[in-house]
Amino acid sequence: GVIWVGANDGPVHVTRNGGKKWSNVTPKGLPPGGRVDSVEPSPHKPGKAYIAVLRYQLGDWKPYIYRTTNYGRKWTLLTDGKNGIPADYPTRVVREDPDREGLLFAGTEFGLFVSFDDGKSWEPFQQNLPVTPVTDIKVHRKDLAVSTMGRGFWVMDDISPLHQWERTVGKSSADLFQPRDSYRYRARGTRRGTVPEYPSPGVIIDYILIEEPGGEITIKIRDSSGETIRTFSSAGPESGERSTTAMGTGFTMRTGTTPLKKSAGTHRFRWDMRHAGAWDENPSRAFRNGPMAAPGKFTVTMSVDGKPKRQSFELLADPRIAKSGVTQADLEAQEKLALELRDLLTRAKKLAAEEDSPKDALVTAGGPYPQPMLIDQIRYLASMIDQADHRPGRDAYERYEELKKQLEILYK
Repeated sequence: GVIWVGANDGPVHVTRNGGKKWSNVTPKGLPPGGRVDSVEPSPHKPGKAYIAVLRYQLGDWKPYIYRTTNYGRKWTLLTDGKNGIPADYPTRVVREDPDREGLLFAGTEFGLFVSFDDGKSWEPFQQNLPVTPVTDIKVHRKDLAVSTMGRGFWVMDDISPLHQWERTVGKSSADLFQPRDSYRYRARGTRRGTVPEYPSPGVIIDYILIEEPGGEITIKIRDSSGETIRTFSSAGPESGERSTTAMGTGFTMRTGTTPLKKSAGTHRFRWDMRHAGAWDENPSRAFRNGPMAAPGKFTVTMSVDGKPKRQSFELLADPRIAKSGVTQADLEAQEKLALELRDLLTRAKKLAAEEDSPKDALVTAGGPYPQPMLIDQIRYLASMIDQADHRPGRDAYERYEELKKQLEILYK
């Protein structure tokens, strides 16, 4: 029965009985006539709420954000022009994080601000957001969505590091934030700069370095059995994400990754939820585009100068796939066969790299219509397995055994 109302010309009212009786609780220090642009009841405590008031149309460019903890009987001004939000930055909206009390986001006429201490102090949170009026803010499933005046909608994926900020930052020279549990799904991201800009599916891994370490940084992803399924390093070769399309199938496969950054500051890395791919004699193509990992529990370990930091997370099954009848056992069977094909491809490519190898049987020859040889045939079957979530059919297993026998003959 608690309802808050902010009016277009200044007053703030609240009812605690579903509208039978209203109380005028306008802050006493608030100049009259401004527009109460947002009211934010706290998701953490009854009686606690915030308001943002806009008065620049009246020639007053001061920021006005207030907080109450007792249904408006007393208000505290959170923007004095000296605690982070400048004195000439009008405020349009304020929101409290639903997962972390006192973590506030404020939208002003000139961008975004954040507070970790319930409004006592503010810091710019602009990142790559254009300098533009921020008209509304929504925290949804630990993603931060903002609307702007004339610059579109913007989303910052996974702000869970902000929930851990005070208990993590400054406690050691390097630290790893707890990753958010992520859904395992298949989709293609868009290139940076396109609109809308969609990131590729992946698990976001955030870490912080107080200063640049002298040695290498590594990140290892391990499954529930403790087996390492992917390793990344600050010393790895630079290889931006790219897409390749097979002419025979039309299937598009994403490949490539970026080495870990080791400069001082916070960094974000995205694991694409895949195992390492097949070996290749060209280092820029080696271990790319491996099989997708099945849902389950995982551990991420970051080592900086030999000192490890560990966190755990869960890779969740796409609920739409579960509704269609695909089970965990199906996905594990798919993963197992895909890994066997990856290993078979590695063996074939290593054999082809040998000086006296039977290359004619392994590698596609040139010409306008080359005949797919063994390596191409293994790649084709692997791409068929990887296109959708399903239990592989009997024909896939039979074809795998045929290709395996052909390779064994070549080894002899």
